[in-house]
Amino acid sequence: MMLVGISVICVPFAKDIYGLIAPNFGVGFAIGMVDSSMMPIMGYLVDLRHVSVYGSVYAIADVAFCMGFALGPSAGGAIAKSIGFPWLMTIIGIVDIIFAPLCLFLRSPPAKEEKMAILMEHNCPVRKRMYTQNSTQPYYAADEESESDE
Repeated sequence: MMLVGISVICVPFAKDIYGLIAPNFGVGFAIGMVDSSMMPIMGYLVDLRHVSVYGSVYAIADVAFCMGFALGPSAGGAIAKSIGFPWLMTIIGIVDIIFAPLCLFLRSPPAKEEKMAILMEHNCPVRKRMYTQNSTQPYYAADEESESDE
């Protein structure tokens, strides 16, 4: 996202067609990276937070992606006509740069509280039973005070 923002800001500064090579390469490379990683991230978030039904999530993400390609150029054309192309590209670049740090939240997204407690093994209301080969009675892995509650 940072690369997209910087590249988009550099587009209006191009004086000729050769000046557009580097910014367009940056935009294309960065958007390709975002597009290729979007669907696996969506699948991971579904696994983490909801029932693993991927079809609806992929459909929603694909519709949002296609709506951006459909509405973006028409809205961008109207905005470019009113404020000018250099200002439009500068605003889009600044928005991309401001939005980029929010992508860090996708590194380790929080799960549902129940799953998180079981995975992290702390503050979990579920009691674990441990069985040994020598004994037929289960003993609990929790402290002795909580066993007396039964």
